[in-house]
Amino acid sequence: MVATSTVGTRHRLTVFLIKEGYDKIDSFLSVGSLKALPVSSADADGTLFFKSGFESQPSWATIFAEVPNFNPKSMVNRGSRALYVTQIKDRWFCFTFGYTRHLITESAIERNFGLIVALNLGDPSAFKAIDKTNISHVALQSREQASRDVGFEGFEFDTDIDLLKSITAKSPEVDGKEQETYSGRDSITIYTRVNIATFADVARRLYKAYQRKTYRKLYPWLDKITQERDSTVLASLEQAMVAKISSGDLEKIWLAVPEILNWEEIDGFTYRVPSTNPKKAGPLLHPDIDLNDWITETKLKGQVTLNQLHERRVYRCFKDASEPSTWPVYRCLNAEIDIGGRKYFLNDSDWYNVDGNYVKDIEAYYSSIPNSNLSLPQFGTKTEPAYLEGLKTTHPQLAVMDRKLIMTGSGKSRIEFCDLYSKNKDIIHVKQYGGSSVLSHLFSQALVSAECLLYEQSFRESVQEILPAGFKFSNPKQIPAANAHTVCIAIMSKAKGPLEIPFFSKVSMKHAVKALRRMEFKVTKLKIDR
Repeated sequence: MVATSTVGTRHRLTVFLIKEGYDKIDSFLSVGSLKALPVSSADADGTLFFKSGFESQPSWATIFAEVPNFNPKSMVNRGSRALYVTQIKDRWFCFTFGYTRHLITESAIERNFGLIVALNLGDPSAFKAIDKTNISHVALQSREQASRDVGFEGFEFDTDIDLLKSITAKSPEVDGKEQETYSGRDSITIYTRVNIATFADVARRLYKAYQRKTYRKLYPWLDKITQERDSTVLASLEQAMVAKISSGDLEKIWLAVPEILNWEEIDGFTYRVPSTNPKKAGPLLHPDIDLNDWITETKLKGQVTLNQLHERRVYRCFKDASEPSTWPVYRCLNAEIDIGGRKYFLNDSDWYNVDGNYVKDIEAYYSSIPNSNLSLPQFGTKTEPAYLEGLKTTHPQLAVMDRKLIMTGSGKSRIEFCDLYSKNKDIIHVKQYGGSSVLSHLFSQALVSAECLLYEQSFRESVQEILPAGFKFSNPKQIPAANAHTVCIAIMSKAKGPLEIPFFSKVSMKHAVKALRRMEFKVTKLKIDR
C-alpha cells in the first residue's frame, strides 16, 4: 500500500521473479536487439533494456491490398518495449513493459510467484476474478469475474476438482492510502504509483509477500494439486517415464482412450497406418489400446524415445471404412511417477504435482466405496453397446436402457436414465475403461440422472414409458425414496485384479459419490472383467 502523496503516477507493473542460482543477467535473459542502459543512483540500481519506437505493418492490411487507393504499406503500427532488471536480496526481479516476457528464459521463471503474492497481499473479501481449470473435465478452463468485490467463497470453486490458475484482488482498505490491485499467476501485475525510486521498494515488498505462508492458512487446499510447468522438472519426469517404458516397468504407466467414443461406430484400434490396398494384409485390430501391445507391434522394446511417444499415432478404425482418426501415443498415456519425494501424474498430456497426503485421502475415499454384489458376465472382445445388447437374452432380471435418451426438464439436453436397471432398483451405469475425461463423463451421467430422477416428474414419467413390464415405477408422479436405490458405477476393464482407474478419475468419482450420498442414494462400484 502506498500513500496518496507518494510521488509518481499510477502504472500497471508486471513483475517476474527469477529462480535461485542465477548469478548474472545473461544467464536468464536474451535481450536480442534491445539496448542496455545501467540505472544507478541513490534510489535505484538496475539495468534497463529497451527498444525505442519501431514500425510494423498490421497483418490485416494485406487483406485490402487490391482495393483501389489503399496502400497497405501506409498502415503502420508503432511501438516500443522495455524490461527493467534489478537484484534484491540475491534474487533477480524483471519488470516488463510491452512484449518482453519472451526474453526471459522460460525455465528461469519462479512458477506461481504471482499467484502466491496476490493471495497474500489481496484482501480475502475483495476478489475481482479467478481463472480455474476443472480436472474432472480435462482442459476445461474458465474465468469467473465478479461485478463487485467478493470473498473467494463467492465464486463457484470446488476444491476437489478445480485448480486455481490466477486471481485478481484488491488490497485491504486503509485510511489515507490508495488501494492497489493485484493479478497473479507466474508474474504479478500490480496497479500502483511508480517512479524510478519505487522499483526496489516494490520488489522488496513483493518478495516479502512471496515468503509468507499466510495463503496456506486462508486457502489450505491450494497446494494439493498443481499443474507442473517447470521445464526442468518436466524433462526429468519424461526421462523417468521413458526409462520405465523401455525397461518394461509398466505397473504405473498405461494407455487409455482419451476421448468419449461412440463405440457402436468403432471397428477397433491399430498402431500402424491401415493400407488402402485390399490385397495387402491390414494391420492387426485391437478391441482396446494397450501399452504392451503397442511396444510389441512397433518393435520398440527397450528403445522407446520421447519423440516416438509424441510422433507415433494410435489409429481408431470405423466400421463404415471411413478414414481412421488418430491420437498421439503421448496423449493416450497415463502415468504415476515419484521424483524428489513428490508424486506426479500424467493426465491427457499434462503433468500434475500432487501432495502425498491428498493422494492418500483420495485413495482412502475410493477404497471406501463398496464393491457391488451384482454379478455380470465378462465382456471378452465386445464393445460396450454389443455387451449390453447381449444381456437382453442372458440376464432377464435386468432392463437394458442403453442409448434410450430422455429429455431433461430444461429441454436443452437428452440423457440416459442408466444402462441397466434391476428389479431391486439398482441403477447401473456402464462405461468401457478410458482416460479421466471418459470416466468423468460416466460419473457426471450418474449424477445428472439421479438428480433428474429425484427432482423432475416429467423425467420419471418419460422413464416409465420405456421401462419394460415388471420394472416400472410404482408411481412416477411421486418423488422416490433415494435410499431405496443403489447407483452402481460399472467399468469394463481388461486389467487384472481389483478395479483400478486413473488418479484424476478417482478425484472426479469422489465428487460425484459425495453428491449422490447427499441425496441419500447408496453407491457402489463394479468391475466388469474381460
